[in-house]
Amino acid sequence: MNLASTDSFTSILPWRTDNHYQLLVDGDQFYPRIIDALSNARSAIDIEMYLFESGAMADRFIDALIAAKERGVYVRVLLDHIGSHNLRHNDRERLRSAGADLRFFNRVKRSKRLRNFSRDHRKIVLVDCQVAFTGGAGVTDDFSAEHRGHRAWHDAMVEIRGQLVHDWQLLFERSWQHYDSIHDEELRAKLRLTFHSDNSAPLMNRTLPQGRVVASRGLGNKPIIGSLISEVNKSSSRAWLCTAYFYPSRKLVKALRKAAQRGVDVRIILPGDNTDHPSVRYAGRTWYRILLEYGVRIFEYQPRFLHLKAAVVDDWLTVGSCNFDRWNLHWNLEANLEALDPGLNETIHQLLEKDLESCTEIALSRWKARSWHEKIRERFWKWVAMFLARLPND
Repeated sequence: MNLASTDSFTSILPWRTDNHYQLLVDGDQFYPRIIDALSNARSAIDIEMYLFESGAMADRFIDALIAAKERGVYVRVLLDHIGSHNLRHNDRERLRSAGADLRFFNRVKRSKRLRNFSRDHRKIVLVDCQVAFTGGAGVTDDFSAEHRGHRAWHDAMVEIRGQLVHDWQLLFERSWQHYDSIHDEELRAKLRLTFHSDNSAPLMNRTLPQGRVVASRGLGNKPIIGSLISEVNKSSSRAWLCTAYFYPSRKLVKALRKAAQRGVDVRIILPGDNTDHPSVRYAGRTWYRILLEYGVRIFEYQPRFLHLKAAVVDDWLTVGSCNFDRWNLHWNLEANLEALDPGLNETIHQLLEKDLESCTEIALSRWKARSWHEKIRERFWKWVAMFLARLPND
């Protein structure tokens, strides 16, 4: 398979009205809601997921999918080959034996070399073409307070109903059909026609509640970060960014600095010591000083691993799978919900405000006084990150 020709994974779909959102915070909220939707499915379930690991939560999902198949529901599951590495063979066979169509994105092969880095990092669950769930969480016990207690990872998913569900469905179809061993040219032609026809669809209108799907394919394609930078450049009052991994592009750093200089309230919320990739944290911290010196406020979340990926910029917001860091943007398939919706904007803003209460703010004076061994670790991991970010992606 030629991963160099992945235009089918890229989408900047039109703005849609008449949508309804519900923000579901942490696993004790979003897992029951998603599993309830799966349990009530009547026609189709489609899942595109990066992290899917064997455990109690995976068992619940698999049980719900098997029960759906027994009701005659059409079940398709697209998992990333790396992200699902810890999904046991017997769990995979349970799905296949029940009749679920299970596929894996970009199976790792020695012959692919650097193309093995290209991963499907999206998190999408679709039920009956009526409801969509998207956000930053995968299917693993790490997000479950029931199984990890106060150490459960902090994240959120958005439940979407309305016109946008159609676009999430189309996005899934494009990924699914790209990896179909049976080339259904009629379906492919229909999908191309549907997507191309959206060029004349509604544009952004800040006087209406609107939402849209923005997806990137990696391989240098960056519509998600492009939207964020554009909004930060236009911001007048607030630009709050929350991400699990922070190794930003120079363009994003410049936009944040300039916004802070204009008097915009610019805040970045990042993981503290609790993280699954300390090396990424050290590399990202090398950007702290240049941001702090221009008035950007930086906060590190303390209680547990902050896995949330969201930004609120004035009346605009984005939430989804993308961490806004160079690695994600260089290699991964990502998908975010962008919205101009006062209700969802306020809900996410309140979530970030609450998270700030559990953060330690990084003061410039304290940052300058950090120990020499911290500086060495940060500089080392920044060099590593720079090397990886410059690897060719063809």
